[in-house]
Amino acid sequence: MDPRQRPLLHRRLGVFKAFAWCLVASLVLVYAWLQLVRHGEFKQLAMQQAVKVRPIAAPRGLVLDRNGHRLVDNRRALHLVIQREDLPTRPEVIEALALALELDPAALARKIQSYRIAGKGRPLVLKENLDEAGIALAERVRARHPFLSVDVAPRRVYLGDELAGHVLGYVGEVDEELMKAKPGVFRLGETIGKEGFEASGNDKLKGVDGQKRILVDQLGTEVANFGQADAAPGRSLFLTLDAGLQKVLQDAYGEEAGAAVVLDLRDGGVLAMYSSPSYDPNLFLNRLSQEMVDRYLNNPTRPMLNRAIQGIYAPGSTFKLLVALAALEKGIATAQTAVYCAGKKNYYGRDFRCDKLSGHGTLAMVQAIAQSCDVYFYELASRMDVDDIHATAEKYGLTDRTGVDLPQEKRTRIPSRAWKRKAVPKDPKWYAGETISVGIGQGAVGVTPIGLARFYALLATKGKLLTPHLFYGFRGDQGHELDPAPVAAPKDSPLDPKHWSVLDEGLYEVVRSGTAQRSALKEITMAGKTGTAQVATFVDRAHYLRQAKHLKDHALFAGYAPHEKPQIAFAVVVENAGFGADMAAPIAQKLVRYWFIDRLKNPLPPPRGRMVDPFAPAPEVAE
Repeated sequence: MDPRQRPLLHRRLGVFKAFAWCLVASLVLVYAWLQLVRHGEFKQLAMQQAVKVRPIAAPRGLVLDRNGHRLVDNRRALHLVIQREDLPTRPEVIEALALALELDPAALARKIQSYRIAGKGRPLVLKENLDEAGIALAERVRARHPFLSVDVAPRRVYLGDELAGHVLGYVGEVDEELMKAKPGVFRLGETIGKEGFEASGNDKLKGVDGQKRILVDQLGTEVANFGQADAAPGRSLFLTLDAGLQKVLQDAYGEEAGAAVVLDLRDGGVLAMYSSPSYDPNLFLNRLSQEMVDRYLNNPTRPMLNRAIQGIYAPGSTFKLLVALAALEKGIATAQTAVYCAGKKNYYGRDFRCDKLSGHGTLAMVQAIAQSCDVYFYELASRMDVDDIHATAEKYGLTDRTGVDLPQEKRTRIPSRAWKRKAVPKDPKWYAGETISVGIGQGAVGVTPIGLARFYALLATKGKLLTPHLFYGFRGDQGHELDPAPVAAPKDSPLDPKHWSVLDEGLYEVVRSGTAQRSALKEITMAGKTGTAQVATFVDRAHYLRQAKHLKDHALFAGYAPHEKPQIAFAVVVENAGFGADMAAPIAQKLVRYWFIDRLKNPLPPPRGRMVDPFAPAPEVAE
């Protein structure tokens, strides 16, 4: 090497060494900064990748009848889920997953996107309530898609099947529409009540979700538990229903359609509410097949309709008690007012027939109620304006919803001049002949079974307008005590004792000597009124008998028992079944027999008292 180039080489080597030392120093500083200054930050990030927070679904509260019999319970179930942080993004992965699980790829992609946008909440459930075959399928799919997991969660079980389907309703996942309608109230994936008391009592029944912190490996498999906050179950509660009475109604209806309601006259508690045809809420906990959709949702018999609170029926002769009350209060008639019935009577150029074509002869009010004479009530209606009848119905609560604690209750329809102007704008005039039909509960009159039951409860209590309710109270911590719920005070609409005694005697005579005498019981006196509501017009009896089933009359019976000191009021409607005396009154007889004779033969337990749980272990008997 040329000696003259050595200084230049040394200078270059010095620069290189300096650069190398600077590089080493920089690496040391960066390493130190990462290890010392940002240690906590990186540790937290690492823990976030390795430690996952999993929600623990809170069980909903149990639902029991008034005597402690379980109507709704919870069971342990296994679900195939995707945790929120593991939601796939690649379209080909989502499509492969959907095909493996026999799901619609487009629907799954939309659902995954919804969960990704929603933020916090429960995991996305792909398959619910896995059985042995489902677990085997889940394990096969998880081998190809390790981000899947199997979660243990509580699952609703309705123990009575169709016994109280319409009352209890069912639960389901919150959907996007509900979240948009009530922003900030629900989380996607949350289980809420969809129908019936599950919906109206959702806030009472739902619990508070817990969470657990787990350590996972690179495949997402749980390897350690870092602790958890347990879920707080929802509070269990009692309903006012009596499961035994509910079963009596279920058996009595059989294949017939209709609805029945029984009310406790002390506080308005709903002792029974049955709508036929009914449905099994358990079927709605899974995705419905097309066969099930057709059977329940597209069925012309409308099994999903709670006829007790949503069915609007012409009340027929059960409405005559309101017409009689209006006539008495308006001074248009008295108990002694007599009318001659020849089997029909002409009003405004048209003949209006009585059910008894040969006529009843001359009747006063009590016997007109007992024999259900149409001509008598045609005559009362002809002496009144329809607004007089409407005003009386409004005074005694028959124009309003009852306020029962179930969703989607329909309002009864008691016509008036103002109602027709709004309902029939093309022909807003009210004709006097229409009032004649209203006088026997036909025409535009329509009531719900629960509205009719409440009106008869008002007659039984001489003017107390009760608020029907199903929520009885919470179950105490020990499982044997009832923590009572407050009950709305009845609205006092006292009936004039003279008027009430006429109506009460008439209802008593209906069962003692009138249209419902075949349904009388020796042990218990009943008061009530039969009703037959015409569905389609017919020429004569022979023509009626040839009518198809769906064109036959509706059968009704409403009343209370015992007659001397009423404890319950009820309304029974049987669709397209013929005469009320033949079909509805026998069902009322069965429910009265059960309640006062067959049911343990004990007095009605006082409301808001101590409730014995029949599922509690029996006390040991000392020998």
